[in-house]
Amino acid sequence: MQENNPMEEIVQHSSPLAERDIELVNALQVAPRAPWEDLAEVLNVHPTTLSRRWARLTGAGLARVSITPGPELLRVMDVAFVELTCQNNRVLDVVEKLIPDQRLMSIQFIAGPAHLLLTIAAAEHSLSTFLLTTIGSLDGVLHYSVRSVTSQILDAGRWHFHALPAAKLRSLSQLHKQAFNAGEGAAVKMDTANQALMRELSADGRASLRELAAVAGISPVAAARRVTRLVGGKYITVRCDVARRGSGRSYSAILWGSIPPDRVPTLGEGLPARVPALRLMSSVTGANNIHMVVWLNNPMDLLHVERQLLQSVDCLAIEDRRIVLRTFKYNGVRLNDDGTFGQIVPMAY
Repeated sequence: MQENNPMEEIVQHSSPLAERDIELVNALQVAPRAPWEDLAEVLNVHPTTLSRRWARLTGAGLARVSITPGPELLRVMDVAFVELTCQNNRVLDVVEKLIPDQRLMSIQFIAGPAHLLLTIAAAEHSLSTFLLTTIGSLDGVLHYSVRSVTSQILDAGRWHFHALPAAKLRSLSQLHKQAFNAGEGAAVKMDTANQALMRELSADGRASLRELAAVAGISPVAAARRVTRLVGGKYITVRCDVARRGSGRSYSAILWGSIPPDRVPTLGEGLPARVPALRLMSSVTGANNIHMVVWLNNPMDLLHVERQLLQSVDCLAIEDRRIVLRTFKYNGVRLNDDGTFGQIVPMAY
């Protein structure tokens, strides 16, 4: 099977995004909080036009900007993947009860012994409370198994379309770095103001400083300073997500594998270029110490992606895999039946 350029794959498979929409999303994947005026200079499009296009995309549920925990925030919280086995006739009931939970990033219906795969981000190391009280009290849940995340090898926010010329991508990357360089290495206390900022940014990663200041009860200047520290200090990652139907890749799969622990720190270097379908890679606890997420055009492509992974990482052993049959919640937003983004559930990081 010949390997295609990621952008060519998007064009070949029906996507509701026009080429100019893909370019805008690509720009926001690289510089998600850049002002429209700065993006306009790079894209050679009027700021008002960009703003209008973005409003249309978000209104249609095809794209959104949000946040995920960064390496420093992961140190003060519990992130885990939890597989739930449910009564066959209670799966949807369990999903409906779990969707409003602000600790749940994602809920997926998977093909395998378990029914649901949950991605949990529990603040203040409260995973045990979630498992004992929330999951433990849910009617219809028969069994759960837990893999705790021990490091983020490859963050999903690093994936992007590669729809723009390299020179423009470099300019956008520089915009993003310049905006948050001042916060690099900053120590951040998770007080109520920062928690309010993160909750608002999880709902709208492009929220204005005035909007952020209002929800946090601080001035816009203070909001700017805090956001710079949160992003620059690697407490949060701001990212632009695109709905699966807008990405040209309609399926995803979860892979579990094993690798010697001494290889984990360098595992992600250059891997996205060699395996374009790879979205996420984490080290986890359990029998397999690597958790991977790949996006596919078709489930039949999974074997090809596995071969790419094994050729790229010679010491990796892939020992289990699941096709995701349906995603109910993704990074803090409920998905509609057609896979577009629907009701936002702000995360309580």
